[in-house]
Amino acid sequence: MKILIANPGSTSYKCKLFDMQILKPLFQIAIERIGEQQGVYHYQFDDSDERSITQQIPDYFAAVNISIQALEQKYALEEISAIGFKVVLAKNITGCVELTDDVLSAMREYLPLAPVHNQIYLTAISCFQKIVADIPLVGLFETAFHADIPPEAYLYGIPFEFYEKYGIRKYGFHGASHRYIAEYVTDCYGQNSEQLKIISCHLGGSSSVCAIRNGKSIDTTMGMSPQCGLLNAKRVGDLDSFALLYLMEKQGLTIPAARELLIQRSGVVGISGLSGDFRDIEQAMNRGHQQARLAFNTFAYVVKRYIGQYLAIMNGADYIVFTGGLGQNSSLMRHTILNNMGNLGIMLDEKKNQSNPAEGIISAENSKVKVAIVPTNEELVVASSVQEFIIRRHTAK
Repeated sequence: MKILIANPGSTSYKCKLFDMQILKPLFQIAIERIGEQQGVYHYQFDDSDERSITQQIPDYFAAVNISIQALEQKYALEEISAIGFKVVLAKNITGCVELTDDVLSAMREYLPLAPVHNQIYLTAISCFQKIVADIPLVGLFETAFHADIPPEAYLYGIPFEFYEKYGIRKYGFHGASHRYIAEYVTDCYGQNSEQLKIISCHLGGSSSVCAIRNGKSIDTTMGMSPQCGLLNAKRVGDLDSFALLYLMEKQGLTIPAARELLIQRSGVVGISGLSGDFRDIEQAMNRGHQQARLAFNTFAYVVKRYIGQYLAIMNGADYIVFTGGLGQNSSLMRHTILNNMGNLGIMLDEKKNQSNPAEGIISAENSKVKVAIVPTNEELVVASSVQEFIIRRHTAK
């Protein structure tokens, strides 16, 4: 079975064609600068070198069309069993489902909660509906891995009727990444034991921490929207609701203006006044930029705080895992987060940490809690879930 996984971004688009027998991509393409005067795309088949082409890519429809044309140089569309998407959020819908009109309508209903993410996916899905109408479009929602967290973890302190009427509760995101970490650690480090307690730290431009017990999410930092929990590159993270109301009154902010502030001018870029990219932040820190250091330390503090919460909830942990671009690549961030946690049984091997291994254990030999770096593979999780969905559907017929 061959499954194409689409990964849309605000001005970029990527996709990979997976052969589900060998669980590896046969084809991949990355398209950048969509809508700019000069776009560029890079594509590669598994048995050939990468090709790069520069040309104008006016819109998303053109980008998806380019990817299909490049793919068809070697593979026919009839060979593709489904096109999968790592979709974000929809009202009353989670799991792995076919992207029908009803599902897309439910995604639109929650556009105010994830305006950038949902709109990008709705646009990309619309393009595929027009270009490849005969191939099933299937989405794995990021909320799926967190669907069974207990009520005490997902309820907010508002009248219960609003949970019942509007579905206001914690949903959680980065589900494919945290699921991959749970499965990888269980298979590679846990002697295939399902009784592991894992704290998964997906850190990057978008960040979250997840408490995992027996392979299942029991709590996570993001809430009803991806805007809360940890600071993100431009998104606010945790914020006192009355502080927002006070700010709206003082600044005369409308709801759209407040939404734009919280998702575009807050988080790491808001504190630093410089950038939401931690590579820029660390370079600025080395030059003595105090707000950059404040952003760095605030982010690390919030991650540490949530790790502490999850250690309490699970009565300890077997593994703390760092993934995502920041989690995998910043030894300074990992050190800052886990420094001075020896009484909780967490001790880094600083030599291993500084070496920045692509994957592996970086905790000290006598650390009760093991610390690991694991590159995530969200696309493989989506592809596997879509494959399961297609098999179930064929079996049911």
